[in-house]
Amino acid sequence: MYTFSDHARQRMASRQISEEDVIAAVEKGELEFTRIDEKGRGMEFTHSIEIIDASCRKIMVGWTYDGDDILILTLYEVKRKWR
Repeated sequence: MYTFSDHARQRMASRQISEEDVIAAVEKGELEFTRIDEKGRGMEFTHSIEIIDASCRKIMVGWTYDGDDILILTLYEVKRKWR
């Protein structure tokens, strides 16, 4: 099951990224990096995934495990230029 932080919900609304796009990124995206929590927030790993959504935008999703759930922490559109 997926849960979304308030921060992630705000980012989804401001960037017009749907829950479906976020879930697709986690399930089918390409893992960019995994980072150990260094700020002591109680989350061991943060995973960042990139995927190209239905609108041909490249989005990055930051998430972690929250028990058996996946907690979406943040997301944004990657503005890098394609080669």
